[in-house]
Amino acid sequence: MHVSRLFQPGRTLFSIELFPPKTDKGVEILKARLARIREFAPDYISVTYGAAGGTRHNTLDVCRYIRQELGMETMAHLTCVAHTRGEIHGVLDDLRAAGIDNIMALRGDPPAGETRFEPPPDGFRYAVELIHSIRETDGFGIGSAGYPEGHVEAESYQVSLGHQVEKVRAGAQVMISQFFLDNALFLRWRDDLHRSGVTIPIEAGILPALSAEQITQFSTMCGVAVPPALLSGLEKCGEDKEAAAACGLEFALRQIEGLLAEGVDGIHLYALNRLEPIQAVAPLVRGKG
Repeated sequence: MHVSRLFQPGRTLFSIELFPPKTDKGVEILKARLARIREFAPDYISVTYGAAGGTRHNTLDVCRYIRQELGMETMAHLTCVAHTRGEIHGVLDDLRAAGIDNIMALRGDPPAGETRFEPPPDGFRYAVELIHSIRETDGFGIGSAGYPEGHVEAESYQVSLGHQVEKVRAGAQVMISQFFLDNALFLRWRDDLHRSGVTIPIEAGILPALSAEQITQFSTMCGVAVPPALLSGLEKCGEDKEAAAACGLEFALRQIEGLLAEGVDGIHLYALNRLEPIQAVAPLVRGKG
């Protein structure tokens, strides 16, 4: 089923993003953890795609397990990085054969050590091109990424917004935001999309911080503003990892409470394969929908 059909008026959808481990042992550990995750009844689980397609087969394996063994909806990430158009169609064939109905279509980040994205020969340069290609194959639900503060590489917020609208016109059926730490910026962006004619569901991407160093690194890489109160709270935890994670999760829960009050379409939790944030977030979202 296309995940776009899971959204219902007056109900906030709850989804989770996981990443596929690089080793077979790691994949088996994640599969065991997924049995626990299923208890929290997420509407669907998305699975990321490694840099340069490095975990392509593990992405497929985890998605297949979620769909076929656990009977849950899943969305496989797919990027333009390091793939020709022919290779992309091969990946689509593999996903279709595994019964996976949904794809998160992304350009992807430049390979490690490179600052500029360069498509391979006969590859896609932009996510909108990938979305067009997926749409032509028919049968897949398509998700796209959104950027509440503008894409870090875009000339301006308005230019970035225009690119996101283009992806919707190309065939994206659900938009999932990059993580953000200021609800006002997300709500402004959501309303700007609506004013631009976007009517597809828009999910709010939430990343519970684990440390001051981690959230600073992620925010710099993605062009996301960090509220001083969050950074100060994390810094006060010093080397106490558990305290820092608790601080970051508490901030994320307050974010979600505010978003639920605004009637957001969905909460998409960047769980980093951890159970603790799922255990805390699921009841909060479910209590509102």
